[in-house]
Amino acid sequence: MRTSRASKLSSNGGTMVSTMPQSKSTGTSSAEMYGARQVEDGVLFVAYFPQAGKVQLAGDFNGWQPDKNPMKRNEDGSWQTKLRLSKGVYRYRLVVDGQWQQDPYNKITEPNPYGELNSVIRVS
Repeated sequence: MRTSRASKLSSNGGTMVSTMPQSKSTGTSSAEMYGARQVEDGVLFVAYFPQAGKVQLAGDFNGWQPDKNPMKRNEDGSWQTKLRLSKGVYRYRLVVDGQWQQDPYNKITEPNPYGELNSVIRVS
């Protein structure tokens, strides 16, 4: 895998930003690997933050408590966790090295009471 830009985590107005790797063979974005998606035995959350020291998941499914769902770092710099969630619509945010932010790999968002965006996933 190679990256389209430097694999660097930077701060942009308080939001942590990551660059997205590209497939070496096709040069296409690997975005389909990241974000939140329903899998056979739960919902898989994957984000790419290669320079992060800690990534956590907070949402209405865990009382917005990031310590309840830390994400595990993979060798390629991505982070992931899998949760069993009942059918429904869930709002969540990532906490990257203490910075709360929407999931940059999930285009489905809605405003929250703090003037920011929550990411949204529907489980069927």
